[in-house]
Amino acid sequence: MLDSPTRYEWIRGIGFAVAMGLPLLLSYFIDQPQTLAFVALGAMFALRLDPHHGTEQQIIAIVGGMCLMIASGALGVLLVGHRDLAIAALVLIAYLAGQPKPELAYLSLLGKFTAAAMLLAEMGLPATANTAFAYLSGAMLALCISLVVAQFTRCDPQCWSPAQELRQLMAGDINGPLFGLTLPLTILAATLTGLALHAQHAAWVGLTVLFVMHVNDASTWQRLRQRIVGTLLGVVIAYLMVLWVPFAFYPPIIVTLALFIPTIMRQSYQWFSLLISVLVLLVIDIAMVHQGGDLQLIRWRFFDTLIGCLWVAIALVLLRFGKRWWPARLEPKALAASACHSDTGSQDTSNGKNCDAKCSDDKATDARSNDKGQAKTEGQASDKGLADSQQNSGK
Repeated sequence: MLDSPTRYEWIRGIGFAVAMGLPLLLSYFIDQPQTLAFVALGAMFALRLDPHHGTEQQIIAIVGGMCLMIASGALGVLLVGHRDLAIAALVLIAYLAGQPKPELAYLSLLGKFTAAAMLLAEMGLPATANTAFAYLSGAMLALCISLVVAQFTRCDPQCWSPAQELRQLMAGDINGPLFGLTLPLTILAATLTGLALHAQHAAWVGLTVLFVMHVNDASTWQRLRQRIVGTLLGVVIAYLMVLWVPFAFYPPIIVTLALFIPTIMRQSYQWFSLLISVLVLLVIDIAMVHQGGDLQLIRWRFFDTLIGCLWVAIALVLLRFGKRWWPARLEPKALAASACHSDTGSQDTSNGKNCDAKCSDDKATDARSNDKGQAKTEGQASDKGLADSQQNSGK
């Protein structure tokens, strides 16, 4: 069962709903559905990269992350028709994407988004200057919304520090070369399998591997099951909606679903897979309305997921055998230091993420505690002084 959204999740959910709904609602008045759909997708991806605190960190994380994704997509476009170079670039980018540990929330997600942009562009999905501008516009819209949302979620515990994560990564807190090599090779094998089976969009197969595969074996097996169930249900729901729901109802449906992204993302990977599958497929159907919609893509979506998950299972078995002879890697000393206060004053939270933001209530509590401690100390000193005076008088 899913818990009720917290106050912070309601606020951030409203941010997702506005960021995705505003450009889609404009499609009622502006006949540019593809551009507006990409603006909505760009806003959604940008909000996923939002560290949830610190104006400077939000600007760098959202705008810088989106620019990196656009640059990766541009590289994919340049490599179209040069399969050998494209494979080499994919292996390199996916290797780098596989290095941040799951605890490094921002860098882990940014690496996956960057590799996904390059893969989608190289496999022939729409990647033009207009697309890049739409994604960047969506990121700027998301940034404005996230700055407003941050004013109401100063105590939000679900936040992280990209700067601190980068310091941990540079200190050697990584997954290591074994997983780093296994991830791109599995993506490559899954994508080539999709091409051999004449999948509608073989890139979806590689994306499944990219987002499902986990350095923790137990976590990955669980994700495989949840991904398959969630995607199956999501594809069925999206397919029925595209068949029976009038196109004019898509924007309000997407706005309503986007409202629950933060809540479901925290609680269940299975239901999050369902939610994202429905959202993305509906937005893509809006983008392809002039081409007759994306029913073919929806039909293939589940089979692409099955192919990708099959290759993840194969990779996990091989990875388990590989760990037996692969030399053990010593954990860096920086891991012990990361649990302490950094030199900038940031502090790790219980879930391994860092927050520089200080809640005003916490400040007030600390201030009251300090005042009480100071008053207690002064009272003790006063009592001691009085006792000494009485003793001297007796003498």
